[in-house]
Amino acid sequence: MQDKASTASTLSSRLDRIFRARSVALIGVSGNAHKLNGAPLAILQKTGFAGKIYPVNPKYGELGGVPCYPSIEALPEPADVALVMVAADEVIETVAACGRKGMGSCIVFTSGFEEVEGGRELAAQLAETARAADMPVVGPNCEGVWSVKSRVLMTFGSAARREHLHHAPIAILGQSGAITGSIARHLQDSAIGCAYVVSVGNETVLNVLDYLEWIIEQDDVKVVLMFIEGLNDGARLLQLAARARARSIQLVALKSGNSVIGQAAAASHTGKIASSYAVYRDVLDQAGVIQVESLTDLIEAAEVFTFCSLPPRRGVAGGVSVFSVPGGTRALTADLCETHGIPLAVFASETVAALKKVLPAFGQAENPTDLTAMVLSDHGMFDASLKLVANDPNTEALIIQFANRGPLDVVEKAESLKALVRQLGVPAILTFLGDRLAPEVRRGFLEAGVLSARDAAEATRFLSWMYKGREIVSRPATVAAKPIQGAVAPTTWEETAGFLQQAGIGMPAWRILQPADDIAAACAGLKFPVVVKALPSDSDHKTEMGLVLLSVPSAVAVVEAAATIRQRLGKAAAGVLVQEMVPGGVEAVLSVIRNPDFGPVLVIGTGGIAVELFRDIGYLAFPVTREQVCALVGRLKLSTLLAGFRGKPAADTEALIDAALGLAAQFAACAASDDSLQEIELNPVFVMPGKGGVLAVDALVKILPAA
Repeated sequence: MQDKASTASTLSSRLDRIFRARSVALIGVSGNAHKLNGAPLAILQKTGFAGKIYPVNPKYGELGGVPCYPSIEALPEPADVALVMVAADEVIETVAACGRKGMGSCIVFTSGFEEVEGGRELAAQLAETARAADMPVVGPNCEGVWSVKSRVLMTFGSAARREHLHHAPIAILGQSGAITGSIARHLQDSAIGCAYVVSVGNETVLNVLDYLEWIIEQDDVKVVLMFIEGLNDGARLLQLAARARARSIQLVALKSGNSVIGQAAAASHTGKIASSYAVYRDVLDQAGVIQVESLTDLIEAAEVFTFCSLPPRRGVAGGVSVFSVPGGTRALTADLCETHGIPLAVFASETVAALKKVLPAFGQAENPTDLTAMVLSDHGMFDASLKLVANDPNTEALIIQFANRGPLDVVEKAESLKALVRQLGVPAILTFLGDRLAPEVRRGFLEAGVLSARDAAEATRFLSWMYKGREIVSRPATVAAKPIQGAVAPTTWEETAGFLQQAGIGMPAWRILQPADDIAAACAGLKFPVVVKALPSDSDHKTEMGLVLLSVPSAVAVVEAAATIRQRLGKAAAGVLVQEMVPGGVEAVLSVIRNPDFGPVLVIGTGGIAVELFRDIGYLAFPVTREQVCALVGRLKLSTLLAGFRGKPAADTEALIDAALGLAAQFAACAASDDSLQEIELNPVFVMPGKGGVLAVDALVKILPAA
């Protein structure tokens, strides 16, 4: 049996044959280039494919000036790639015939598989046929593959119907054919270009991460744009993203389909509010993938990361320096920078003093500046003040904000602006008052590493991606802790307590009382007051049902409280949990849930009844590191409570981080040998003041019943 590394290497070599194909068979091709099954031949020829083309259709003797063959068996040789364009009920036999012929791979354009009712059985047959033939299959229900440098455009999409192709270090992976093609079309129409395009279709055989694994190893890729609806093996994304980061490739994603999926059976609070969007948002961030909110964002992010360097770290008060002609945008730009978390540079005193000498008295020499309209009529003032702002030791990036005649001024100053940016080595954005530069002018600035934006909002959005990219690059390599050995999924309260103890998480003293127990003897050694409540095995959510009674003052009162719990449960023989009360502390929640896309996911947030009210929750896919847990806690509102809110003492944040890592390690140890453990939620976990550690007072465990 091949190991994973060998399998990956084999798949990589087979994908080489797709992206660098030297021969293509078009099975079911039409003689009408306007039809979807006629377009691929026209596109291959129009875009300059230099390899061999083998049309296959018994209706024709030749197509496009090349011989057309009556069957796959009649081909003179096996092609590197077969484009399958036959009816859905003919696809399985066609792919099997390609396998018998020795084809390198198939791209199945045909729809009628998982996306339609009754199509899953056909998809399963396709997957089995591909496996038996040991052949990679793209699709089905896809628009195909582009490889621009190799002039291999195997698609019917209208975006590829062009004679002139522009190459740029941008790859596009999409789970929607139309959207994937539209991104490629915009990049080609704007003369920016792209390197690779894959419409993955239904991912019946190969999935989007298989293509990503190949693409991040290519030397002509700097940016990968991904349109994602869902992942079948999301945990693998973290490994691939780490590899991309090591190769200085930035991943950018637009995620759709953000409804609550696969959570209906969740027992815990955190499981029920773990929407697809929330988990993807946090795990993509964990992976170092920059997330955008629209299709235009995705296209613009390609320009940002293709043509601009990331902001260098400069000075003790580094950030963005704003060279603003109109004073009205000064406060607006500052507000937008704050909204996006972009630092504004603090000018050195020497810069401020020099600017005051150059600018009129009613100008503003502090950052963000107000240079006044006088700089437009005085070229010397414009050049001198811009150089001062740009050369300040704290300038990491530059916004040059023009006024109403901005597009004209930019054309006049184009060469000097480009020269200045090349000299500085920092990203620069030309900003206007709603105007857009002519395409050829904009392209000229892009090639010089200068972006243009219609307004300050667009400029700060670009900068937010750049600063996020810088933060991602600076992250340390992730080294996961060694898994614990021998952990077993707990099924009783006693086992759960032992499970948590192994994870380094303590509990207040507790007893389980049965109806026939001597209460006084059973409660001996407990400090009153206590909490009396139903066991988690009897109720998922006890508070809502009145099954948690606080501040029970004595053993006599415990008898009455236990009777009340049993009555409300409707179980006269139920065991009842008696537990010492925790004196204060910050309430947090710690959980691990199995996510349908990413597998085990660690959940941390503000706990108690606030978990669903405030939804101050964050997620990390396994494996998790201490640095990641620290960063997650730091961006939650929980961190404010832990630091000491309104005069309260600071809580033991380090103990909470240790507890999170311990719980994750215990869950991973179970998952290594048994996937029955679906969730474990500790809510609340009391994070005690000072170095007081943490105490878990409740634990909800969900285990799949034995088959």
